[in-house]
Amino acid sequence: ERLASGQVDWSQYFMMDGKDPLSVTAEARQICLDGLAHGRRYEVQVREGLPSAIGEKLAKTAELAVYVKDRAPSVRASGRGYVLPNRGQQGIPLVTVNTDKVSVEVYRIGDRSLAQTLQSGDFAKQISSYDINALKDRTGTQVYAGELSVATRLNEDVTTAFPIAEAIPKLQPGVYVLAAYASTKKEDDSYRNAATQWFVVSDLGLTAINGDDGMHTFVRSLAAATPVVNANVRLIARNNEVLGTVKTDSRGYARFDAGLKRGEGGLAPAVLVAETGDGDYAFLDLSTGAFDLTDRGVKGRIAPGPIDAFAYTDRGVYRAGEQVHLAALARDRTGKASGVPITVIFSRPDGVEHSRVTLTDQGQGGRATTLTLAGSAMTGTWRARIHTDPKSAAIAQASFLVEDFVPERLDLKLEPAVQALSPQEPGTIKLAGRYLYGPPANGLAVEGEIAVKLAKGDLPGFAGYKFGLADEQVAPVRKPLEGLPATNAEGKADIAVLLPALPKTSRPLEADVILKLRESGGRTIERTVTLPIDLKSPRVGIKALFKGGQAEEGEFARFEAILLGPDGKAIEAKGLKWELMRLENRWQWYSRDGSWNFESQTSTRRVAAGTADAAPGTPAKIEAKVDWGRYRLEVSTADGSGLIISSLVFSAGYYADEAADSPEVLDVALDKPSYKAGETARVKIASRMAGRALIAVMSSGLASTHEVDLPAGGGEVPIRVSNDWNPGAYVTVMLYRPMDEKAKRMPSRALGLRWLAIDQAPRMLNVRLEPVEKVKSGSTLVVPIKIAGLSAGEEARITVAATDVGILNLTRFEAPKPQDWFFGQRRLGTEIRDVYGRLIDGMRAERGKLRSGGDGSAGGMSVQGSPPVEATLALFSGIIKIAADGTAQVEFQLPDFNGTVRLSAVTWSADKVGSASKDVIVRDPVALTVSGPRFLTLGDKARLELAVHNVEGPAGSYSVTGQYESEAGAQSQPGFERAVALNAGERKREAFELSSGEVGQTTLAVRVTGPNGIDVRRKLTFDVKVPAGDIRRLTVSQLQAKGGKITLSSDLFQDLIPRRSRATITVGPTASLDVP
Repeated sequence: ERLASGQVDWSQYFMMDGKDPLSVTAEARQICLDGLAHGRRYEVQVREGLPSAIGEKLAKTAELAVYVKDRAPSVRASGRGYVLPNRGQQGIPLVTVNTDKVSVEVYRIGDRSLAQTLQSGDFAKQISSYDINALKDRTGTQVYAGELSVATRLNEDVTTAFPIAEAIPKLQPGVYVLAAYASTKKEDDSYRNAATQWFVVSDLGLTAINGDDGMHTFVRSLAAATPVVNANVRLIARNNEVLGTVKTDSRGYARFDAGLKRGEGGLAPAVLVAETGDGDYAFLDLSTGAFDLTDRGVKGRIAPGPIDAFAYTDRGVYRAGEQVHLAALARDRTGKASGVPITVIFSRPDGVEHSRVTLTDQGQGGRATTLTLAGSAMTGTWRARIHTDPKSAAIAQASFLVEDFVPERLDLKLEPAVQALSPQEPGTIKLAGRYLYGPPANGLAVEGEIAVKLAKGDLPGFAGYKFGLADEQVAPVRKPLEGLPATNAEGKADIAVLLPALPKTSRPLEADVILKLRESGGRTIERTVTLPIDLKSPRVGIKALFKGGQAEEGEFARFEAILLGPDGKAIEAKGLKWELMRLENRWQWYSRDGSWNFESQTSTRRVAAGTADAAPGTPAKIEAKVDWGRYRLEVSTADGSGLIISSLVFSAGYYADEAADSPEVLDVALDKPSYKAGETARVKIASRMAGRALIAVMSSGLASTHEVDLPAGGGEVPIRVSNDWNPGAYVTVMLYRPMDEKAKRMPSRALGLRWLAIDQAPRMLNVRLEPVEKVKSGSTLVVPIKIAGLSAGEEARITVAATDVGILNLTRFEAPKPQDWFFGQRRLGTEIRDVYGRLIDGMRAERGKLRSGGDGSAGGMSVQGSPPVEATLALFSGIIKIAADGTAQVEFQLPDFNGTVRLSAVTWSADKVGSASKDVIVRDPVALTVSGPRFLTLGDKARLELAVHNVEGPAGSYSVTGQYESEAGAQSQPGFERAVALNAGERKREAFELSSGEVGQTTLAVRVTGPNGIDVRRKLTFDVKVPAGDIRRLTVSQLQAKGGKITLSSDLFQDLIPRRSRATITVGPTASLDVP
């Protein structure tokens, strides 16, 4: 039977030689006991009560005799590094098991074949004997063949250094390949992987920063961390052509022009090569992944190209037949208005282009256009892409929905009173509701539920780390929130949220708290707030250092692991235990009821295990060689309980995209949130180690560099802020620690960064919208505008949209803010690579003895609602010029409407932008809201509910009447009339019968009159449809020659609806295709 799933302490069911095992893990039908050694026998006791997946338990204790075989003789390289520092090293480390000698061959690939080798896909990988022979025949030359004597300790890993200097006294430019076998005679299998180590021996530490302004290279000594002067640095293309050669200056710095790195195909840059006059040689492969620094605060949109654009619409959702108002601002790289023509391409939800329009500058880089949607426009998400060249990629885009909808009439806000939910005590969500025409939504029912599910995304601050057991299946747990209070007189309520019984899982959980406010007509509006669930327990996190969940076959899969304490912060973890299991599927056939079926069964086989230490800022490093297949890595704490454990499932196969090694984290801080050009920013660096710090300011290129010696504990470095960094730049600190030969400590580097924001106050326009706070329905809304921040004579433009907040809330539409787009934090636009993550540590290995030598000189909403019963309020001003005194005025003619109108303004000049929004309440003294059917069919009778809210009128009797107006403009027909008594502030719901007299658009004119001359009018439009599908009739008649006639009469429509019917006459040799 399969073993029980979930969190089970399996160690209580086992004894090994009379003692508890170090740890016990279970999977499907297998159990793994840790702490066993090869070459030994064990007495294992499996205790009564061991649980199975179907609820059965082991009936009695079982005694097992187990023998663990000796490990097979093997040899492997110690990692994927390829740079062996030329000082303090014993040689290339090889790890052997149960063998006393290793057969070694070394091949050299010359400098002129380096680019070809890097592109072949073999570089830095484990390759087979067949590939070694092919390399020897094509690009490589054997420079050594012999044996290496190694120490033997039964079943233990022994690390021995292959003495390069002794085997190959004089190294030549190029890369070397060491192939090692665990016996002096190769096996017949020519496809068997050799223990392969690619290497160069060098003191040159290379760092490359690739930006729009060129390729920046820094060369420093690995041993001393000081710059290397007068080194020749070459940039080599894929086709082996030398694109450029530059000597390093006193800073160890060399720069290649941007044009040299923009080549395509064979002329694309492939490798950087550095060489000194005394023969030292090193290279950096430019095809490898750059550092992923999102875990250090890199975020934002991609840095723009020469022309940047901000595109926006007046709202997020439209009905078919309505107009979409789109505006766009174009700016150059410095943030100044660009007059280059732009092309707007509108595409439908299916990706098909709908239309395109070319827009020229309409003032200070602004443009606006209107798209009129057809009545049959496709529903879904439409896109408007902005191009400077329609054949090139879009520089910006805006998206909008086309759907039927009914605007919301209530506003609902949720505010959690806690940061996270806890099983121990309820949390509180503060709810506040109001009618969009102003008054609080008092006395309305509140409904809700809570849904507990696996947390989406990464834990904050731990990007890329996975927590908990990967294969743990957790079904969402939903529970209604019962006994919720109605809103009080202020429209508020405190909602107590108690978690349901939580599923047993090691994975992070979160809870969606869904609350609904029910309108008087029965419609609800819903809002959701998501909160993490804090179990206050430690967690192990695993991060794969390759992309897409796929490692390279035959290579070392690398990971980082951390331990979080109960407070969610990284803590020190000694002896984290890891285990790599290979997942193997087999098919189990079975016969049932005379037919054969099969099911997949997964078993596991342990292929590697070990321990690793982690500390805050320094994750534990884990690596293991993998072949083709699927694997699961499990990491747990050293206590052996198996209760604090995480796992990660991945595959090994071809074309894995390996991520770059993450440098050690360096704490960097700035003394201010933003700076003016010319000010001095103080960069605070906290570091446990002393070293040489390179402070580089980067955005889309390298803006400046500064190098200092940093003592242990850190320090503070001043840098002058330049206006060229606008709108901001990343201050990046790379701290290099030299080699320490006595302590046998390798060279290293740490990296930290912070976004330095330039104060944008001089480039911001302050917009003040000064309408009245409340206007009457059907009136003219006058919006006076004042713009501050304009220089004398500076021209500016503005657009203003007036939109029903009930429409904006459907898509959570936010007012456009060009200042955030143009001046906000951007993603780092440069790529950083170096060789420090690819160093070979040959300092700690025991030096081996050579038995023979070689010839050193050998040759990857939909909103749904109904058609409009009431008119939509969505108005747009177009582009308006600001007067010389910085003022403007916009007027909007409002329809009959009760609710909140949001005014959204975007303003701009040649180099400044700004925005503002303001809400205006629109209502009559007596607010009238409608709840009714979407449409009627001929002969229907339906219920129409009118909510009459005496917001500002006096108490008294009010008359509510309704009259039908036909589509053809015929005489109005009486509908209903009723007197309603309303106190001040009272809201009543009145129901009336709605009838459908004829097909077409039927308009119901509703009027409310009352004391003090109150007169409120509304026109409600309903579509009355035919209660059947279309009827088509075809009559074929023969028309006589020379004056033949056919007479048509009204008899054709005698049983049809006249105003919805039509006749079509076709005359020709064949009036219908099926006429003989």
